[in-house]
Amino acid sequence: MTPDAYIEVRFRTTEEGGRKTPVTGEFYACPLFIDGEAYDCRLLIKGMKLELGRSYEVPIKFLNRDLVVPKLFIGKCVILWEGKDVADGKVTRII
Repeated sequence: MTPDAYIEVRFRTTEEGGRKTPVTGEFYACPLFIDGEAYDCRLLIKGMKLELGRSYEVPIKFLNRDLVVPKLFIGKCVILWEGKDVADGKVTRII
C-alpha cells in the first residue's frame, strides 16, 4: 500500500484509558477522527512495535483518500479510535 500521509502518533497508556498492549503487525486498522468525523485508515507499521506512551511517525493509508486528504494539513490533529480514543496524532506530511 502506498501511504497518503504521515502522522506523528502517540498511543495512550492503559493508565490514560488507552490500549492494554502495544500495536504490532504489518498494519493497524482503525477509524481516524478529524474534526469529529471518522474515516477508515491503515497505519502501515510493517512489523514495528508501537509501544504505549511513545511517539512515532508512521505512514497512513485511507480507504477513501478523496474524502480525507482535502481535510488534512500539516499540524492537523487527529484521534485514533478503537471503541474509545486510543491515540492522538498530528499530520506531518501529505503525499
